[in-house]
Amino acid sequence: MEKLLLLAVVVGAAAIVILMIYLIARVEKVETIAINGPQPKGSLAMINADKPFFGLNGVDLWELLSGTPPPGYATADAMPLQPKYEHILYKHIETLFKTGMADKKAGKTPEQPESPMQISTLRENVQAFMPSQYASVIYESGFEIVTEEGMVKDGDARLDIIDALDRTCEALFSKINLEPKGLMSSRLVPEPTTSKPNNESIEVDDDNEDTSDDDNLSEETAKLEENLGGEKLD
Repeated sequence: MEKLLLLAVVVGAAAIVILMIYLIARVEKVETIAINGPQPKGSLAMINADKPFFGLNGVDLWELLSGTPPPGYATADAMPLQPKYEHILYKHIETLFKTGMADKKAGKTPEQPESPMQISTLRENVQAFMPSQYASVIYESGFEIVTEEGMVKDGDARLDIIDALDRTCEALFSKINLEPKGLMSSRLVPEPTTSKPNNESIEVDDDNEDTSDDDNLSEETAKLEENLGGEKLD
């Protein structure tokens, strides 16, 4: 009899504990609804469906697009965003490359690109992120493709830079399941500089001036000979 009574007490106590846990969870849910309002069923992507890129920016947005969604999001949520992000990625790559070129021309030392980076388009204004190893290669490609005098490199050095840039960009697009529309180097890398330094142009101009002076002297000599009655000057 005592064992049955003890068993009933234990079962009753366990039931009370379970009930208390359930009630605490319900109270917390009621408090959340009271503070934030009722939430629609589904993931955070559904809750933030009316916001650009589901309200994500920076690392969180990149992780969702690249298949590692942050808490509250699913891998499938990235599918409608990937085509929209294509223009953002193009603009991000272009900005990094041109920043590298500008820094080199300004005589600056190479820097670690900022990340995330503010990228603005006609439709979106996004804090865009990409892994630092990719951002560094793109920035350094722009930095190394020109000299401090602004001359665009040619030869093997140019080919190596183009190869690194294209492979890096292809890997970036692949990470978010996009196919790049052609090689990025064809969009970004200017043609090699073929013009000669200004001092050589000046020398060519001087030669032209000397030739003109000789012609003028010959004309003046001919006129003088005619005036003297056809006698030639020594």
